Amino acid sequence: MRIFNKRDEGRGTRDEKSHVALAPGVTAGQVRFGKQKTRARFSSPLVPRPSSLRVTGVTLIEMVIFIVIVGIAVTAVMTVYINVGRTGADPLVRIRSLELGQSILEEILLKAYDNNAPLGGGCVQFSSGSRCSSGPSAAAQSATSFGSDGEARATFNDVDDYHDLAYCGANVSAADAVCSAACQPLLDDAGNDISANYAGYSVCIQVSFSGTEVNNTSPLGVSVLANDGKRIDVIVTDHLKSRYLLSAYRLNF
Repeated sequence: MRIFNKRDEGRGTRDEKSHVALAPGVTAGQVRFGKQKTRARFSSPLVPRPSSLRVTGVTLIEMVIFIVIVGIAVTAVMTVYINVGRTGADPLVRIRSLELGQSILEEILLKAYDNNAPLGGGCVQFSSGSRCSSGPSAAAQSATSFGSDGEARATFNDVDDYHDLAYCGANVSAADAVCSAACQPLLDDAGNDISANYAGYSVCIQVSFSGTEVNNTSPLGVSVLANDGKRIDVIVTDHLKSRYLLSAYRLNF
């Protein structure tokens, strides 16, 4: 039997600094060295860190892909925005063109069919191509004689006075090529110059015998001869070079 001479001999010792009980045969230096090795293992890049300590982010490839996608999206949006901005005023231009053409067409339709038409209405007789047999003789026996009978713009009194007239707004030197007449300042029905209100617009007016074009309408079987109907064409060209054709028929009655 072995007799222990010292009180702590054969039992574990205690580290004075760390207050940790040491196993028999283990010194405090060995314990401290083991802790350093443990810390070294946890800080090694080969050992994954705990999930709570991981740093998140994006890679360079992900960033480049993001920039490309955003660039494509911005380009598409800007293309639509530019197109809308460039064509946003087009409806207003079309409305002004149609209003101008409609006002001139209505003015012409209010005039008499022929210069010799009776006051209050009634037909005029043509040498041929007409069913009228009781009215005065027509002044215009053929389309070649269409045009003003000496009246000024403010005193036009029949539809063919407007034939082959070209009216132009400000900054326009020529009307539609259909009109062979020289371009005149754009006038209203009273003869007032309204060119400044329609800068860039032009109007061309054509009148022709077209009675046969309205045959077999309502009532069925009614036949209109060529000289008993005139077609009025008003061609408006805006500053965008768009052309608008407004047509109407005036009958001999």
